[in-house]
Amino acid sequence: MARRRGEVLATPEPRAAVSAGRLLRVALVSAALSVACAAIALVALKPRPATPVKVTYEVDLSRAARGELVITMICDGRLPRQLDLVLPPGSFDDPRSAVHARDPQAHALGPDGRQVRALKVDESADGWSLRAGRSARTGIVYSLDLRATPGSEQDVRRHISTPVAGGVRAAGFEIFLEPLGVPVRDLTVVVRNPDDLPVLVPWPAVVRNGMLPPREEGATGTDAPGSNANGTGQRVADASLGYGQGFRPSPKATLPPEQGSSAAAAPVPANLFYHPRDVADLNNALLVCGDIRTYAAQAGDCVIQLATDRQWLFSDEAALDLVRRIARTEMGFFGSAPTDQITVLLSANAISGQDRFDVYGVHTGSSVLVMMDTDTTWGMVEDQAASVIAHEMFHGWLGEAVRQTDPQMLWFTEGATTWYAARMLTAAGVWAPEHARGVLGARLDRDYVNSALRGSLSVAAAAAEIAAPAEQVRFGYAGGVTACMALDEMLAEQGGHARPLDGILRRLYAEEGRAPLTRERLEAAVLAATGVDCGPWLDAHVYGQAALPAIRSML
Repeated sequence: MARRRGEVLATPEPRAAVSAGRLLRVALVSAALSVACAAIALVALKPRPATPVKVTYEVDLSRAARGELVITMICDGRLPRQLDLVLPPGSFDDPRSAVHARDPQAHALGPDGRQVRALKVDESADGWSLRAGRSARTGIVYSLDLRATPGSEQDVRRHISTPVAGGVRAAGFEIFLEPLGVPVRDLTVVVRNPDDLPVLVPWPAVVRNGMLPPREEGATGTDAPGSNANGTGQRVADASLGYGQGFRPSPKATLPPEQGSSAAAAPVPANLFYHPRDVADLNNALLVCGDIRTYAAQAGDCVIQLATDRQWLFSDEAALDLVRRIARTEMGFFGSAPTDQITVLLSANAISGQDRFDVYGVHTGSSVLVMMDTDTTWGMVEDQAASVIAHEMFHGWLGEAVRQTDPQMLWFTEGATTWYAARMLTAAGVWAPEHARGVLGARLDRDYVNSALRGSLSVAAAAAEIAAPAEQVRFGYAGGVTACMALDEMLAEQGGHARPLDGILRRLYAEEGRAPLTRERLEAAVLAATGVDCGPWLDAHVYGQAALPAIRSML
């Protein structure tokens, strides 16, 4: 009972109404509080978007002459309490052929870079798990021994990252750890080179703080590319490896005469900086140090660079001219270069055995690694190695710029690249048309027409398995070449255009955004360029097992 001045309130009805109102208000307040608590809980438990971090890799070459690398990975930004560090994917995810990182050590770092406290690193199924404790700055140090890489000697992937004379050759996709599930806003690679080894990174890399001496009074002409006045009488040299000298951190280092005056001698620091555009660009790196020589030529806005780590039975100048002719022809076909720099590295073929190839080629980013027998003559270079150079270089457009991500499209990227490599060599005057027809015809007869796999395995399926036995690899590549030629002839017959595949490749390269190459994207480009729906033809002859039509004209 509610009392006022000791008296009972008037009647039961008002008292009942008051109690009911209070109960209703209490219920409403409780409900509101419950809703608010639920909302707060949802906000608190909702996954927050990860904050982008800045990642810097320092590659220490102090032990490179012994075949070892030490890499420090610094993450700047708020990390999750537990950070997964993915081991380098190795050679196409094949653990038997991969380079393995080892001996990880991690520390929380202060603003000045000093180690604040050690962090726990646990081994996981596919790398390491770092207990970062939401550190604002974290450093992880690990080492790689390129001498101890396991794998079959017959597998070319075993020989990409390996010791070379005086140093190492290291592919980015085998040496750089990546933070899993954390967006990266900025990437920097620092190459620490205390022993002044010649270093090659096959794309333009900026050497910071290199100072060119002031111009002499009355001197005329322009500064070397990348240099600029800083208002202090000194010229800042953003020296690019595209200048043809590689990175030689010596006070005697000079820019080539065609790029600047003889006064362009610049002492450069022992650290080399470069900025990959993204993780894919980072993985496409191919860093080489040791006893290497580099030469360069200009083709339009693109620097064509030749590098080698040994003496050959032919001159470096002849090899550079060959590379330049091929590059200029392929650039002319597409209308521009896919990168500012194209580098071809000639190295020794250390693979032995019955199933070996005479020449191996590997394409990583803007670089082409060609491995040949040490007794290769100039005639053998023109007849054999030239096709490998043209093939791998063409992948800069079809495979890199027009990105290859779907294994079911390897028949096209490899088949078209092989066919166009022969056509580019013919257009460049390296091969006579009769020689090109002979090479293509012999390969197609041996590896496709007369293959035991023909009729039992589709061309697309054969080409999709990049680690398949040699017979299947040859069948997939030769079948892809035949399929591209046959597709071109079918489209020419139905659409009335000569060599329609040329325009289709240029269309794919010129498309804005350049989404990864898929079957749907190829069919759309074919339809837009010729008005022909090629889907049923692909179903039968490429993704099915129907024999491809005989080719009437190879060139």
